Amino acid sequence: MQFKTLVAYGAASLIMATSQPAFARDNADAGMQVSARIPAMCSLSSSTTIASESQSIATSRFFESCNTNRGFQVVASYRPLVEGEQADVTYDGLSSSLEASGFSLVQFRQGARHGPVDVEVATEQLQSPLAISFAMTPV
Repeated sequence: MQFKTLVAYGAASLIMATSQPAFARDNADAGMQVSARIPAMCSLSSSTTIASESQSIATSRFFESCNTNRGFQVVASYRPLVEGEQADVTYDGLSSSLEASGFSLVQFRQGARHGPVDVEVATEQLQSPLAISFAMTPV
């Protein structure tokens, strides 16, 4: 362990001793550009809503957070709907109908977001409870 530390100090000393400092003329323009790449991250908290056959409306409040300006998609996954069942989702004021397949695009959201979102699920003729899980994917 001591040998590795000694080698690291030696390498750092060699680099500092052989490098040349940068000097600018008095009339030189100053400028510097810094850039960073931040990965797109999106998440929803409290992302499951359960609608029962005895209740036609279920409400939830999620906390969405997404740091990409390109936007993101909100998707829902649930058990397949049987014939006659219908479910509509209102996500932050915009409504969409759930597909019978068990997977639906609920909404495309433009720009970065960070805050609470109200969700309402309106159902008709459910034969069994419907648990809907929501997720976000950056575009």
